[in-house]
Amino acid sequence: MTEAKGMAAAEISRGFFGVQMHYADVLSAKAGIALADAIIFHTNFHRIFAYGNLSKMAPDSEFVSLIRDVVARDDPNARIDLLIAAYADRPRDPWPSDRFPFGAHFACEAPNEAGIVRIHFRNRVNNDCFGPLHASNLAQRRADLSEMFAFVARRWPEAKTVNGASWLYNTKGYCRLFPPEYTASRTPLVGPRPIHGLSTWGQFLDFRGHVKPAIVETFKQNLNSLDPAEPWLAFPYQVLATSAPFDAFRRHYGI
Repeated sequence: MTEAKGMAAAEISRGFFGVQMHYADVLSAKAGIALADAIIFHTNFHRIFAYGNLSKMAPDSEFVSLIRDVVARDDPNARIDLLIAAYADRPRDPWPSDRFPFGAHFACEAPNEAGIVRIHFRNRVNNDCFGPLHASNLAQRRADLSEMFAFVARRWPEAKTVNGASWLYNTKGYCRLFPPEYTASRTPLVGPRPIHGLSTWGQFLDFRGHVKPAIVETFKQNLNSLDPAEPWLAFPYQVLATSAPFDAFRRHYGI
């Protein structure tokens, strides 16, 4: 196991943990599910605590035990205190083993049987003056992507399509990195699905790991009318799915 975060780093996430716990409380009440299940299956905790992706595995028993301890406390602040203390002892959440990272923020998966390559972005917490998608960092992000798609072309010449799905496709800063054909395909992701990845939850965080108060406030207002059959609609930014032929990326990045 890699070195634990420590309390100072963990405390940065207090606001993020608070908004997720509030969501779990509301979802539990309106959907009629146990609070522990709402926390385990409908928040980002299992992943951010480096226990893994619940889309591909059962909940880790150690994590389940932690959440049972959290729910056993009546005071909401005491629950978050316990989460923070446990988080301080956890390693940093790594890229999953099936992803190939490039630079500090991007990664891709190997093509599936249909030749589709999925790409991912992570907003690593840092103390830089500007975020990774700021105009001053545009050249570096393009360089990261050029390297990644050149790797795809060499490693998997059978690649046919690039797909993505993230709240970030709502933003100009992210969209300007990609081929126009790709961003023009943006379509809201609908249908029943778990909400435990940063492709949804990342919208609450700035690049230093602090919550964005305006987004949190909008979310809390939306939760007043939460439909448990479509809980994703309460999030201020919807996850947008994107897709374009790999040839569009070859042309765009000169590969």
